Amino acid sequence: MLGIKKSVAQLVFSLPENWISALTRKNNTNESNALDPRCALACNIARFLPKMEHMSPEKARKHYRDQMKLFEEGEFPIAHIEDKLIPTPSASFIPIRVYNANPQKRNLPTILFFHGGGLTIGNLETHDSFCRKLSHYTKSIVIAVDYRLAPEHPYPAAHDDAWLAYQYVRNSAYIFGGSPKAIAVCGDSAGALLATTLCLRAKKNNVQAPIYQALLYPMLDTSKESDTYELFGENYVLTKTLMRWFIQNYLPQTKDRSLIQNSPVLAETKELKGLPPTYIGIAGFDPLREEGETYAKHLQTAGVKVEERHFPSLVHGYIQLSGLIPKAKEAEEDLFQSLLRFFSQIKI
Repeated sequence: MLGIKKSVAQLVFSLPENWISALTRKNNTNESNALDPRCALACNIARFLPKMEHMSPEKARKHYRDQMKLFEEGEFPIAHIEDKLIPTPSASFIPIRVYNANPQKRNLPTILFFHGGGLTIGNLETHDSFCRKLSHYTKSIVIAVDYRLAPEHPYPAAHDDAWLAYQYVRNSAYIFGGSPKAIAVCGDSAGALLATTLCLRAKKNNVQAPIYQALLYPMLDTSKESDTYELFGENYVLTKTLMRWFIQNYLPQTKDRSLIQNSPVLAETKELKGLPPTYIGIAGFDPLREEGETYAKHLQTAGVKVEERHFPSLVHGYIQLSGLIPKAKEAEEDLFQSLLRFFSQIKI
C-alpha cells in the first residue's frame, strides 16, 4: 500500500506547475512572496491527514515515518553505512548511524547530525535519505544521532545525548576516518536546537567547539510564540498546536522553557560570542521563521559569521520534500554548497 501511495504522490507532484496551481487553493497572506505551488499541494494534503498531537507518541512516530517515506527520492547509494551504539555512563546506549561516501580517504571533515521532530518524533530512518546526500555532496563523514525522545524522556535527555555523542565523536574521529579538529554540527528544526545548544555548552565548559553549525528552519524559542506563529501556524504543515504538543512533551516544566539551552534566542551577546560560523536556512511559510531571523541577528551582533539564507516560497521541513519539490531541492543544494565551501577553506 505504501508503494502505491508513493507512486501516486510522485505522479501528482510531477504534473506541470500550472496544473498544480489549479489544484491548490490560494493562500490568503499579506506576504509579497507566493507559496511554491508544490508546497501548497503538500499543505493541502497535510490538512486531511490525522493530527499527530491527537495520537499517542508511538503512533505519531509511526505516522511520521510512513509519511516521510512518501516524499523520499529513490534510494541514494553510498559507499559505507554503519550502525553503532555509543555507551553512556548510565549503562545505556545511544544509537548512531555513520555515513561515509569516501571510505578510502582519511582525515575527512565530520558532520554530527540531529534530526528534527519536536524532540518527540523522528529517528535515523526518517532522515536517512538526507544524510546519505549530505555525506556525498559535502565529501564528509556524517554521523546521525538517534537521541532519546519525549515524553518518555523529557528535558534534558536529548540535550545530554547530543553532548555525549559529540564527546564520543571527538574522541573517536580517527576511527571513523575523520579529524577531531574538523567536526561540524547540523540539525533541522528541533535538531537545530540541539546543534546550537551543543555549541553553547562547549563554549561554557571550555571544550573545543564544533567548527561550523548548520541550522535548518530552527526551533530556537520555546518560551513564547512569535508573530509568525500567528501568520503561519495553520495550514502550512507545521501548526502551532503541533508545536505546543512538542514543547509540552519535552518541557513539561514551564520554567525550563526560558533556559538558554531551550531558547537560545534569549542568550546575551556575551554568551554567543565565539560561536562557530553559522548557516541558517529559513523557510518563508514557517511558524518558526522569526526565531531563525532573530537568532541570526543576535549572532551577527555577537560577531559570529552568519550565512542567513531565505527560501521565501518554502515551508518548514523542506529538506524532506526535496524528492518532489524542485525549490526544496535547490535549498538543500544550497546547504551542501555552503558546507563544501567551508570545508575546502580550512586546514585539516
